Amino acid sequence: MSIRKATINDVEEIRSLILRAVEPESNADFNSEGANNFRETLKLNAIEDRILNAEYLMLCFIKDETVVGIIAMYRREKLSQLFVDPNARKLNIAKQLWSAAHEICTAQGGNGSYWVKSSTMAVPVYESFGFCLEGDQKNQDGIVYYLMVLTP
Repeated sequence: MSIRKATINDVEEIRSLILRAVEPESNADFNSEGANNFRETLKLNAIEDRILNAEYLMLCFIKDETVVGIIAMYRREKLSQLFVDPNARKLNIAKQLWSAAHEICTAQGGNGSYWVKSSTMAVPVYESFGFCLEGDQKNQDGIVYYLMVLTP
């Protein structure tokens, strides 16, 4: 098992992983508009753009030569994406990805303050990293989320 930066060769595997992890059509955080909007962010060129964009850090967790987890950080402050394959959950993968991303972000000048728009399911995961809820449930473009922040 290892963590490495994502490459454009990972795009299809990343897309497949995210769809397995989220299942937008059967996820209560999404209405039909939200599922469609979410799928737009998973177009292969959109994922490739994030990987190639210097303002993003995207890391992959590799197990048995397969991407089973990803984390994307934007501008060393927004936790943009964190997904783990449902078959690889409970292996501490999310925590390992978070620790690696946090270490890189602070080494690159980040101040240790972060925010995330969390899904309902991920709130306890982010709380375990030290994030706190900031307000109530919100809905944007058909997707339910909770704003969470972490300050040093």
